[in-house]
This record gives sequence, structure tokens and C-alpha cells, in this order.
Amino acid sequence: MLRNLGTMVLASALLACSPRSGPEAPAGAAYPTDAQISAALQTQFQTDPHSAAARDLIRTLGGDKGALRYQIHHVIYRQGAYEARYDAVLVMGQPGAQSLLALYASMIPEAERAPIGAASLDAYETWLKAQAESLKKTSPPQAQALMATMELLGKCYRDARAGSEVTVMQGLGALISPERSGLYAEKLALPDTTARCLPT
Repeated sequence: MLRNLGTMVLASALLACSPRSGPEAPAGAAYPTDAQISAALQTQFQTDPHSAAARDLIRTLGGDKGALRYQIHHVIYRQGAYEARYDAVLVMGQPGAQSLLALYASMIPEAERAPIGAASLDAYETWLKAQAESLKKTSPPQAQALMATMELLGKCYRDARAGSEVTVMQGLGALISPERSGLYAEKLALPDTTARCLPT
């Protein structure tokens, strides 16, 4: 039986929202820079205990040297704090084919991996496709989801090179508030957040 992919793990860890307009900052107020906002977001992601599974997924897809980059689009003043609208981009620390190999290995139960033989991307994909065919008889939606996930991830990662960037979430937002040690990022809910290049 396939392991739970934790489809929305990363989405829940990054999910946020922001209105498109707001009041003007008071005279003399300094907007935080993109670098400051990104640092606050990174700190929140790395220290949030609820983001542990999401960090594991990012490590699998990006490799040990992979990292999230936050592409800031809008910064809006909100009565002493700021709302940032941004996308999450995965900077690949390894070739995408290696990422797929690691992810697919985690999707196949250990007892099933041994008989497959050589740990190759083609071998794992063949096994997963056979599993999807089998699931068509018992759970067509699950079979369709598995095939759709493999197709999506293949397009996103198969030809990705180390150092390239893959957008994994769009339309995120966070409340950025000043605190004694710097800036504090708090995730906000946003209904039009879109997950891209993540297991479904």
C-alpha cells in the first residue's frame, strides 16, 4: 500500500494571504526590505514545529543543499505591521531526477522496493504506474491522483538542474510585525493560494 504522500503538508506550512490594498504607512515609516521579509519567513519556516514534515519534503525535492527562496510581490502597511504577498521558490540543490528518485522511493513500501532490484527512476516509475493500474479496479480516484502526481512532478523536476529554480507555491502571504529581535512572520490564510510542483 502506498504511503501517505502528505500532499498538503508544505501548503499548510506556507499557506498565507493578503488583501491587495491598505492604508498608507505613516510619515517616516520604513518598509521592510525583501531581504528582511525573506529572513523572517525563513525563520518562521525553520522554527515552526508544525512545518517539520514540510521541511522534510523540501529536503527530498531540493536535496541537502536545496533551499526555499521567497519572491516578494507586494508589501502593504497594516496599522503597525506589514502584509507581504509572495511566492515560494525551491532552489534545487541537486538534479531533479535525483529528487524524483528519492521521492518515489519514499512512496514505495520498503518491502516492495527490494524485489524491484536496481534503484533507478525508471524502475520506480514502472512500479508506481503498475500500482496505479491496479488501483483503477478498487479506487479509481486514487489511481488517477497517483498518475496525475507522477505526470506533474515529471514535468517540474525531471530535467531540472542543480541551481535551477522551481516555483512550488504561489499567492502566499504573511503578516510581518516588528519585534525586539527584528521581524516576526505570521502566516495568514488565503483562499486563492496555489500549490505547484508538489505531490497531490
